[in-house]
Amino acid sequence: MKPLDTQTIRDILQFEQLSKCNVVDSIFDEDILYLLVRTKNIYDIIGKDGENIKRLSAKVGKTLKVSLYSNDLNQFLSNVFQRKVKRFEVYEEDGVKKIRLYVPLKDKRFIVGQKGNNIKIMGEFLKRQFHITKIDIVDLK
Repeated sequence: MKPLDTQTIRDILQFEQLSKCNVVDSIFDEDILYLLVRTKNIYDIIGKDGENIKRLSAKVGKTLKVSLYSNDLNQFLSNVFQRKVKRFEVYEEDGVKKIRLYVPLKDKRFIVGQKGNNIKIMGEFLKRQFHITKIDIVDLK
């Protein structure tokens, strides 16, 4: 993950102006700008068949991955993992806050992502927003 440079910060501000939503957190990694946003309706940002997000992405000049932010962990997980996490447990071990995600085997690939990118990015968001530092994924059969 790259630190946010001046251009990326400008891109986030431009995204906020174009989408009329508030960016809560962002990570720029491998030419993709991941955004957690506060908005009344995420579908207004995405648009029919992704048209709005494609237009915003073209104007910003980066691939955008947008998820709806919630300060409720259950809703947050539902938003970022598109309801593929069936249940979860937050626990503390040796003073470290951890989360165990229960995921159907068929959806594990989506959760982890290509080269582990999804889980890495979402792990960083979980650390920043909920102080969770370790993620375990448990297969549901």
